Amino acid sequence: MNVHEWPLTAFTILAQMAVGTFVALGVVTVSSSLKGRRADAVAIPALYALGPVMVAALIASMFHLGTPTHAPNAIRHIATSWLAREIVFGAGFAALGFAFAALTWLDWCGEKVRTALAAFTAVWGLVFIWVMANVYYGLETVPAWNRWTTPAQFYGSTLLLGALTLAVAFVWYTVFSRVRAIDRVCTGRRSEAVNDVETRKVLEDSLVGIGLVSLVALLIQVVVAVFATFPSGSPNPAEYESSPALFALRLVLAIVGAGALGLLLAVARVRGREVDSARIRLIVTLCWLIVLVSEVLGRFMFYGQMDRIGI
Repeated sequence: MNVHEWPLTAFTILAQMAVGTFVALGVVTVSSSLKGRRADAVAIPALYALGPVMVAALIASMFHLGTPTHAPNAIRHIATSWLAREIVFGAGFAALGFAFAALTWLDWCGEKVRTALAAFTAVWGLVFIWVMANVYYGLETVPAWNRWTTPAQFYGSTLLLGALTLAVAFVWYTVFSRVRAIDRVCTGRRSEAVNDVETRKVLEDSLVGIGLVSLVALLIQVVVAVFATFPSGSPNPAEYESSPALFALRLVLAIVGAGALGLLLAVARVRGREVDSARIRLIVTLCWLIVLVSEVLGRFMFYGQMDRIGI
């Protein structure tokens, strides 16, 4: 487990969390609209929370460069360097997300323009994950990374962390909506979401969908994690060998966290006033933290797999 690569671990996980949550928010908004419901009351506060996450990701990435002043040097060869493209696409996603949040807050440009911008931002974010994966997937000198499991892990993390982070944002929304000053700043009005039947239905249906997605994402992550442990064909050992016990711990944490949350939301279902209960908030938040620890362990192990060949 390569803990020395904590800047890259923080950057990749936080960025994938931000992209996954933004895409999940878009899916919830569109699906609610198709059912004749508006999800703005719960979607807008979650949208604003993504900004600090993406900013933290970009700041963490700069520590890998040694000093932030080296950042301009890293984007000089965008035509040939996946690393340069990663920086450009990451900054682009943050800028597009900020523009969409600002237009939403100011209520400018109309709903159709904002919807088009949100769709473009989501696609840009998904391409950003592909670019991020290719920083490693395209390295023929590191066989352990130059496999299909690298983009699969990154997209799996995007899906899993995005779904679970949105679940946390939704169950805590009922607390947030009572803080009059903050709620008015973010939504421009005092929402009555916790007492509004339509908003409760949006929350309930969204959490069920999130539960199903969590179970699917969990299955993907477990399968990909197992394949990633197969020999890479490199003549050199990994830079940091991970113990079977650590790998098992990572899988157990993922299964316990995402599995419990998925079953709670998709099977047991969160109904009515349960959305506003402290018990549900505690369970959802705890499961999210467990999965986050699992993802951090998995990413440290990913960087520890480096088995560079050649000069």
